Amino acid sequence: MKPSKFYLKYNRSGLGCLLLIIGTPLALFLFWHLAPSSWILQLELQNQLGRMAYDTSCSAGPEAIPVLQEYLAHQNTNTRFITISATGAYIGSHQESSQPLITALCNLAFHDKSLKVRLHAISTLRQVFHPSAEIDRTVLELMNHQSEAIRFEARELLLIRIGRGIEVSPELCTICEQLKPALETAETADPDNCAVKNLKTFLEKCDAAQNE
Repeated sequence: MKPSKFYLKYNRSGLGCLLLIIGTPLALFLFWHLAPSSWILQLELQNQLGRMAYDTSCSAGPEAIPVLQEYLAHQNTNTRFITISATGAYIGSHQESSQPLITALCNLAFHDKSLKVRLHAISTLRQVFHPSAEIDRTVLELMNHQSEAIRFEARELLLIRIGRGIEVSPELCTICEQLKPALETAETADPDNCAVKNLKTFLEKCDAAQNE
């Protein structure tokens, strides 16, 4: 006896639902694991999936740089903010190949129309663990900015870099007086801390150079 048309239609519908239930997660899994990381990162930034974009940037290769540059210049403020976080993740994992992104962050710190974005760009530069004349120039200019919030972030960035023992430009000695209160506070709290010692050494060198 042949199955009824209703029976066949019911079976096909059930099979279609089953394939949809199984196939959709499988397709997503394959896409996320086989697609180029630049495609995935672009999709995440486009949809403002900040946490996912951060994780993707950590493991992405140099092909992520043009994508991050593109979205750092996006017209949407929140997209730029999220992209800065993803950029920081990339820089933290790829110190040697991050110069174009360091330049982009310095430009945002100088020129972005959003204060929130500018502050985030400055703080994200803390992810750079090597000497950078570009960061030094950025800090030097922003330490004299009219915005107290920007001056604060720039000063914190410089203090962190000096505290880590990163070599900085002698030109920064011109603003060493702004760093001395931080040294006095730090020496009172923890005089044996390596970061405190590095800051003290830097300021002593600046004083010696100015007295020559």
